[in-house]
Amino acid sequence: MTASAAGKAPPLVLIHGVGLDRTMWGGVTRCLSSRLDCTAFDMPCHGEAGMPAGEVTLQTFSEALAGIVERLDDAPVIVGFSMGAMVAQRFALDRPDALRGLVLMNAVFDRDEHQRHAIMQRLAAVERDGPAGMVESAVERWFTAAFRARSPEVIEPVRRRLLANDPAAYLAAYRVFATADGELAREAGRIACPTLALTAEHDINSTPAMSLELARVIPNARALVLDGLAHGAPIEAPERVADAIFDFAARL
Repeated sequence: MTASAAGKAPPLVLIHGVGLDRTMWGGVTRCLSSRLDCTAFDMPCHGEAGMPAGEVTLQTFSEALAGIVERLDDAPVIVGFSMGAMVAQRFALDRPDALRGLVLMNAVFDRDEHQRHAIMQRLAAVERDGPAGMVESAVERWFTAAFRARSPEVIEPVRRRLLANDPAAYLAAYRVFATADGELAREAGRIACPTLALTAEHDINSTPAMSLELARVIPNARALVLDGLAHGAPIEAPERVADAIFDFAARL
């Protein structure tokens, strides 16, 4: 893989969150399409990718990302949202020469005891009820009340996407999302590429404190907190997210 040409911003590869698919990036990529080359894809267990064979681990998702990156002409910036940020970190640790930078968006980092108890309760709910048991609480956490009230035409496709997940595939992915932050916290200090830890003021699970800690632990990192938004910032405010990503990528 060649390095990006001097003066040319690197391409982006965008990774969605658990239970979603590549379409969550539609607003962001529309805002960026005239400025950057963007590739969004469905992770294993999601969308059109289907359930992979064998045990599903964080490495499963990192290897799928590697298959996307290897088809690019230039080393990209990897943009990972929520669970996608876990995948992006794993890839950066395993393949440090294959990327130019990281945007870790609404990323979980080293959950404390209370946060770990909460995610394990949600995992138990997924085991019991499948995706349907998570949809309404997810929508409430991900979007601000004002956005939910004024933009039902945006919220409804998200709800349908969550409900459309195959229960076994969703559970396999959610189990990784619920448990993989421990391994990444131990290794994050080895991430060598420039990194933006980007989150939202009102994200209650991928908190601003987590992004600030990521920026402290990763040697060449900085944090940015978008005010007035919650976990679903790429869907609720794609213009603001796109501008933050572009500002970071254009400096590499």
